Order: sequence, then structure tokens, then C-alpha cells
Amino acid sequence: MSRELVKRSISAIIMALAVLYLTWHSFETFVCMCLIGSGVLLYEWWGLTKHRSRWWLLIGILYIGFSALALVVIRGMGIDQILGLFAVVWGSDIAAYFVGRKFGKHKIAPHISPGKSWEGLAAAVIVCAAIGAYAIFAAGEQPPLVLAIITIFASASYAGVGLLGDMFESSLKRHAGVKDSGTLIPGHGGLF
Repeated sequence: MSRELVKRSISAIIMALAVLYLTWHSFETFVCMCLIGSGVLLYEWWGLTKHRSRWWLLIGILYIGFSALALVVIRGMGIDQILGLFAVVWGSDIAAYFVGRKFGKHKIAPHISPGKSWEGLAAAVIVCAAIGAYAIFAAGEQPPLVLAIITIFASASYAGVGLLGDMFESSLKRHAGVKDSGTLIPGHGGLF
């Protein structure tokens, strides 16, 4: 393993454990984590968009605010729902990263994000669908077939939604002329 991969892995494990602890501890600690995270994200957003019109600040407030609110609502629905979302998002990122680095020959949009490949996206879709299928069977009850198919399809679609978010952030970084949105997480850059 390269030094960069070791650094990325260690920081990812530490951040994941912290997020899981704060999520599991209580609803209130999760809300506090979301508020602090939103503040960091707004700071990073400002760094990426300060040379654009002031409308971008409003867009960032809405984008980050609604995302944080959605996380709080999902956590309010129950711990299983938010942990399932984390599993899909993190599983998607991990699969796309490793498969894309090893087998990624067909780039999706090299002028925006040169590291994103169709092979990585395919791996992300498969992992997301597998996590969705696992969630169905782990629930214990046998759901109707239509609900099972919808759950697996919705889980798989998160890979595409994640890719769109990554591409959006990459385009902001390109416009701002920076590699990372911040320096908070070693090997990963900013919180975005």
C-alpha cells in the first residue's frame, strides 16, 4: 500500500468511528454533529465560490442546510435508517475508489474529475444494490417482491446520485483552482 492510501485509510477509519459513535450515542449528539459539520461545509463552500456571485452563498446555505436537515430527519426515523444510508454511501465510495483505481480505464468526465471511471461507477452500483438487498433480508420479514425491487433499485441509484454530487463539487474546485475543498481530513481534503 502506498503512503497516501495508508493515510486515507487511517483518517477514514477514525472519522467513520467518530461519526458512528456520535450517531449511535443519541439523537442530540447527531444533531450537534450535523450543525458543526454544516458550519465546516459552509466555510469550505465559501472558499470554493467566493469569486462567484453572491447567489452562490444562498445556494450553498440551501444545499448544505437541506442536506443536514434530511440527515436529521432520517436519523429521527431510527438508527437503522441512518446506518443504512451510511453503509450505502461509504460502500459506494469505497467500491468506486478501489475498482476505479485498479480497473478504471474509461473515464466519465476527465475534464471535470479525471479519477472517476465507468468501472468504478459500476462497482458502486453493484455494492449499493447488494447493501439494499442485504437490508431487505436483514429486516426479518419477507417484503412484497415489488417493495424488494424498489429498495434494491433505490439503493443502486444512490451510486449515481453520489457521482453527481462528486462531479458538482469537482466542477466547483476546478473553477476555484484548488485540488481539495479543505484540509480537515488527511488524505481526503475537506469535509465535502
